[in-house]
Amino acid sequence: MKKADSSEVAIVAGQDPALRLAPRLLPDALALVASLIIVWQTLRQGALDERSMSWMTPVLAGELFTLFFVVALVDIASSQRQPPTLWGGLLIIAVLLFVCPTVLMLAKWSWHGGVWMFLPFLWSMSERLRQIWTLPRASLLEKIRTRALAFDRFQTGSVGYVVMFLVLFASFVVSEVRDDHFPNLAADLAIPSFLALFFAINCIDEIRVHGEGFARSPGLLWSKLRPDPRLTKIEPI
Repeated sequence: MKKADSSEVAIVAGQDPALRLAPRLLPDALALVASLIIVWQTLRQGALDERSMSWMTPVLAGELFTLFFVVALVDIASSQRQPPTLWGGLLIIAVLLFVCPTVLMLAKWSWHGGVWMFLPFLWSMSERLRQIWTLPRASLLEKIRTRALAFDRFQTGSVGYVVMFLVLFASFVVSEVRDDHFPNLAADLAIPSFLALFFAINCIDEIRVHGEGFARSPGLLWSKLRPDPRLTKIEPI
């Protein structure tokens, strides 16, 4: 597949309006609202309750353990000229799971966590895995959008997780020195605050990639505002 110039992408943008933005935005928006509620409750109560932690733990692990898997899946799916056969797609998924076995570990963990933990995980993974068959038929712009969202999510999550763990580590160190409530509260707020920021950035990025500016000049969220060869140069498989 040849490298798409800005005029080609602009033509595709006119043929592919962003009519499906709302349903794509909904999962991250709901997670953002839930994270903000937990932040507010933690500030109000002065501590993180067990029910909030039981919601955050699978969400945090699910995002962390699937970042690389989703990027690899999108990269392969967007490079396909035609959708693979059923067995071909299943073979691709099997190889990805072999390379990223943490996804299977997370599936087992969510299964033992009960139906309310397993069903959201199953729905999320099904939506991602179906891209193996749907993304090859998508327009050029849609492929670039999907790649940008996956790459941005990976970059945001990777940096965010490091910052979050540094905050947690610092709060534990400070708690050994200071005998007050602040270090414990900072530790309780670290995870829900990270999730709120993470999902807020994802919502902003979803809106960004469906805008006319992105169609004219595709680029990653954390890179300079110019066409990015990692997005527009899609090598066929």
